[in-house]
Amino acid sequence: MRLFTILGPSGAGKTTLVQALASLDDKRGKALSIPGVASVSSFGFMGEDWAAVDVVGGAENLASVGAALAVSDIAVICVPADAESAVLAAPFLRRVEELEVPAIIFINRIDSAQHRIAEIVAALQAYSRHHIVLREVPIRDGGTITGFVDLVSERAWKFEEGKHSALIKIPDSVKDREAAARTELLESYADLDDHLMEELIEDRQPLAEEVYAVAARALRDNAVIECFIGSASKGHGITRLMKSLRHDAPGVEQTRSRFGAGTLAVGALADQLKHLGKTVLVRALEGSVGGGARLGGADLGSITDLDAKTPLGQLAAGQIGLAVKSD
Repeated sequence: MRLFTILGPSGAGKTTLVQALASLDDKRGKALSIPGVASVSSFGFMGEDWAAVDVVGGAENLASVGAALAVSDIAVICVPADAESAVLAAPFLRRVEELEVPAIIFINRIDSAQHRIAEIVAALQAYSRHHIVLREVPIRDGGTITGFVDLVSERAWKFEEGKHSALIKIPDSVKDREAAARTELLESYADLDDHLMEELIEDRQPLAEEVYAVAARALRDNAVIECFIGSASKGHGITRLMKSLRHDAPGVEQTRSRFGAGTLAVGALADQLKHLGKTVLVRALEGSVGGGARLGGADLGSITDLDAKTPLGQLAAGQIGLAVKSD
């Protein structure tokens, strides 16, 4: 199982984004809600197990961000499509960078964008120590964004209401902008890969598969922050975002390395549940962890699924569960 946390300012559409990603599900899981703090949901995608933590927005809830990121492989920072509101994500962006968690930015609600995508990215860049790499450029029909071009594959997609986006030919109106943005993308990745740098110097066009591989490594190594666009409420850009997470997000092995050798599990987001008492979200990081295990100087209580009802005997590395009556 891989796990990501969705962060961002209030009103950015984080919960809608989680719901949209889970709607791609081929294996629905359980959910947990901690009022005023966060919600956790599990789901499947292309045969793999995933979980998402949706942290309640607002600066007053920043204290919960560290705990959520502790159990996460990657962060998705959800921002609205206008520069002035997007920068309200700056405290979350800084926290992600302080904790050295890889991150993706998702610019949401682009169907009602108030500013150009480049202006939003530039506004966020002012608050980030990482270089923010734009992975897609929008296709516009007048003042409305109607699709996007993937800068790695150089394939264009048109948004379809209530359907998967349709593959189309890159419109002439976006070709110059796409070429310039792709050059910037490749130059950013070339700083991290000698072979790609050689290809660009020799004016050779790298294969898309090579660029995808460099992009995945750059994200896992926390060398860049990638930026995607879409509209969660319309389902636009959601499959592309989830496929990128599937391809590029680090696994539990790299998450474990953030804590150092010998770390078996991490606990976060404790809550008091009626009739059960204190429960703690636990994620196993190495081996298997079960009820009664000695962790942090105390015995772990019984382990359940996120519904606090379904017993789980052991948590495999990467898997999450609730430890009941545990400190």
